[in-house]
Amino acid sequence: MNYLITPDFGILFWQTITLLTVLWVLAKFAWKPIIGVLQAREEAVAHSISQISAAQTSMAQAVVERERLLEEANLERERIISESLETKQKIIEQARQEGITLKEQLLAEARLALEREEKRVLEEAKSHIGLLSIQIAEKLLCSELRKDQEQLALIERFITGEKQFA
Repeated sequence: MNYLITPDFGILFWQTITLLTVLWVLAKFAWKPIIGVLQAREEAVAHSISQISAAQTSMAQAVVERERLLEEANLERERIISESLETKQKIIEQARQEGITLKEQLLAEARLALEREEKRVLEEAKSHIGLLSIQIAEKLLCSELRKDQEQLALIERFITGEKQFA
């Protein structure tokens, strides 16, 4: 059992030769492909990290752009609402002014129509009163002028210009 703790020189020699041979074979055939694969993997990881970084940057820019677009949309919405409220007020005010103008025009036309109707009625009344006056005067004259004496007196009064008839 002692030989396990203190190895013999021959075993050490052959194990060293075997180890160096394995290392030489590995260096000759395996190290370059393993290092190539490790370097390719390292480059792929570095490329993936740079892509992730670029994606994060573009996502941050997209978020900023989205926020900017939302702000612009909100401002545009506020502007449109403000313009529509102003337009509504203008339309209401214009309709009110048109209503007032139309009311005043209709009132003026109604006043003119009333005045014309009043004048027409007054003219009719005057002509009717005139006709009635003439008819009354005719009846009075006919009743008074039945006598010759009275007719002569009336004619003389017309000639002398007497305006009052008794």
